[in-house]
Amino acid sequence: MDGKMAGIDGLREKLLVVLVAFALLPMVILGIVSLVEMNQASMDVQSNITSLSTSLNRSALAVDQGDADQVQLAIAKARQYDEFFGRIASENELVAGYVATGSANESCTPPGIWVAPIGSNQTTSEIRDATVRSLCAPARIMQALHKAKSSLYLSYIGTEDGVLAVWPYSNKTLSNTAPFGYKDMPYYTQARQKKKTIWTGPHVDGNGNYAITVTTPIFRDGVFAGIAGMDVSLNPIYSDLSSLKGRGYPFIMDSSGLIIYRPKNKPENDLKDLFVADNLFESTNPEVRALGKGMLSESFGSNVVGLGNGDGYVAFSRITTLGWIFCIAYPAEEMSLPARYIDSGIKDVARSVTAGLNDASRRVRNYALIIFVLTIFLVLGAGWWLSRRIEGQITSLVGVTEKISRGEFDVEAKTSGELAVLAVSFNKMARGLKGYVARQEDDAVLRGGSGKEMAFLEGVKRNLVPAHVPQEEGYEIRTLYWPSEMNSFDIYDITRADDKIAFAMAGVGGDGVQAAMLAIMSRTLIRASPDKLDPAKAISDLNSQINQHGHGTNLACFYALLDPVNHTLEYVNAGFNPPFIVDPGGMVDTLGGGGIALGMLDRMELEKTLIPIQPGDVMVMYSNGVVEAENGFKKQFGIERLINLVINNRDRPASEILMVAEKNLLDYSKVKPASSDVTLIILKRS
Repeated sequence: MDGKMAGIDGLREKLLVVLVAFALLPMVILGIVSLVEMNQASMDVQSNITSLSTSLNRSALAVDQGDADQVQLAIAKARQYDEFFGRIASENELVAGYVATGSANESCTPPGIWVAPIGSNQTTSEIRDATVRSLCAPARIMQALHKAKSSLYLSYIGTEDGVLAVWPYSNKTLSNTAPFGYKDMPYYTQARQKKKTIWTGPHVDGNGNYAITVTTPIFRDGVFAGIAGMDVSLNPIYSDLSSLKGRGYPFIMDSSGLIIYRPKNKPENDLKDLFVADNLFESTNPEVRALGKGMLSESFGSNVVGLGNGDGYVAFSRITTLGWIFCIAYPAEEMSLPARYIDSGIKDVARSVTAGLNDASRRVRNYALIIFVLTIFLVLGAGWWLSRRIEGQITSLVGVTEKISRGEFDVEAKTSGELAVLAVSFNKMARGLKGYVARQEDDAVLRGGSGKEMAFLEGVKRNLVPAHVPQEEGYEIRTLYWPSEMNSFDIYDITRADDKIAFAMAGVGGDGVQAAMLAIMSRTLIRASPDKLDPAKAISDLNSQINQHGHGTNLACFYALLDPVNHTLEYVNAGFNPPFIVDPGGMVDTLGGGGIALGMLDRMELEKTLIPIQPGDVMVMYSNGVVEAENGFKKQFGIERLINLVINNRDRPASEILMVAEKNLLDYSKVKPASSDVTLIILKRS
C-alpha cells in the first residue's frame, strides 16, 4: 500500500508538468511564429528593395542605349571591319569579272597554272588552251592584289573545265588544291547556286592560323564557268581586337550564336559566366541565350544580362558583310554610376526599415517572456489545487484495487467529482470478475472432452509435417512450420517425384476433426497420385475426391514440380496465396494463379504454368498465418514486409533468409498468439 501511495504522491508533480506544458505550448508556438514572421518580413523587405535596386540599375543602362559611348565604339569597329571585308570582296569580284570577259587571244603561260589530264580528247585540249590564255590578264591582277594585301595568303581561279591558277605559286599549293579538290569544296557549289559572292569559315589553315574564304562565281554568257576565291587571314582582325584597351571585353559571334573570337584570357569578374559555353544559344543561363538571339534581330544596340551574382552590359553592332556580330561586354557595376547613387540611397532605406523590424521583433520577444513567466505562476497554482483534489479520490480507488487483488469482490468505490465515472467502472469490473470466477468453476468439469479433441488435432498437425526434406545439388530448400493452437490446418509436403521435386502447400477450409480428416486425405492422395508429374491432372483429380468425400469442405492448394536438370518450375494454383520470386537484382515476380479452391466446383480445368529458375533466384511459398500474424496493435505482418525482407537478404543462403524471417515474425507477434498455422518454404538456386 505504501508503494502505491508513493506512486500517487508523484502524480502531483506529473500533473503540474503536464498542465504547464499544455498551457505554455500555444504561447510558445505563437511566439515562435511571430518571431519567424517578423524575420521573414525583414528579409522580404530587404529582398524587394534589392530587386528594386537591380531594376533601377538596368533601367538606367537601358536609357538611350543607341547613344551610349560603348555602343558607338561597337558601331565604329563593326563599320571598320565591314569596310575591310567589303574591299576584299570587291577585289575578288574584279578578278572574277576579268575572267568572265577575258580574251583568249593573248598568248601567255602565267605561273601557278595547272591543267587536269584529259587523255586523247583533242577537242577538250583546245578548249582548255583557250581557257589558259583567257586567264593571263586575270592572273596578273590576282598576283598584283596579293602582293598589295598582306592579309591575303592564297588567291585562286578554278574553272569548270579543270584549269586552276593559284598564287602564291608552289608545288605544295598545287598538290593540295589541284586534283579537282576545289570543285568538291562546299564553297564552289554554294557560289554556283547562290550566283553571288559568299563568305565561308572561319577555318584553320595549314599553319594553324584562322582564315576566312571569299568566293565569287564566274559566268560567261550566262553559263557558270568557275570561281575566283581568296583565303583571307583573320590575324589582323584578331590583333586589332586584342589591342583594344579599357574595361570592355570584345568578342565576335556568328549567326549561329558561336563565339568565333574572344581574347585568350577569360575575364575574372562576373563576365566569366557569359562564356561558360562557346555558343551563346547553348548557354545554361536563359538570359544569355536571349541575349544571343536578340542581337541577331538588331543592327546595333545594347543589352543588360544577369550573370551569376551581378549583371553584364553588352554593346553590339552587326558586321553586315559577314553577318557576324561585334560585341563588347562590360561589368554592369562599372557602367551604372548614377544608378549606384540611387542604389545606395535605397539600401540605406532598406537598412532603416530592417532595423525597425528588428526592434519590433525584440519587443515581441520581451512581451512574450513576461507573459511566459506570469503563465507559469498561474498554471502552477491551479495545478497544485487540482492535484490535491484528485489525490484524495485516487487514494480511495487504490484501496478498492488492493481488495480485488486479494479476491475480495464484494467492494464498492465511492468517489465524486472528476473521477466519479472511474469509480463506476471499478464497481462494474468487480461484479464482472466475481461472475467470471463462478462460471470458470462450473465449466471446469466439462473440459475433459474438449481437451481430448485438442490433443488429437495437435497430434495430426505433428504427423503431417514431412520428416525429411529432399535436397538437390545447386538448390537449397528450407522450411518453417509453427502449428497454432487453433483448429485450422495448413499442410505442406516436399517429396521426390522421379528426377524432380514436388512441392505442395494447402490451407484447409474449416476446423476441427473434419478439417483434420481432409488434411490427411489430401496429403495422402497427392503423394499417391499416378499423375503427380502432371500438376494440372493431379490437382484436378484431388478436386474430384474432395467433392465426393470432403462433406462440404474445401482446400486452397498450390502444387509445383521443380526440374533441377532443366532448371524450370511447373505449377498450378487453386485458390492459394501466389508465391513470389526475387531475382539477384532485387526484382520481384509474383507467380500467377489463385482462382477457386478445390471442392467448390464439381469439375475444374486448371492451367499449368512453366517458368525458368535463374541462378540466384529466391522463391517463397507462404501460408495465411505468415502474412496475417498480428502485433499488439492488431496490425498484420503483411506481404510487403515479407517481400522486402527477402529482397534485403536475397544474397544470403536460404537457411539465413529463413532465420531472418523467423526472427522478424517472432519479434512482430510475440505479444499475440498465432490465429492460424505459420508455414514458410524458401527455395534458392545457387
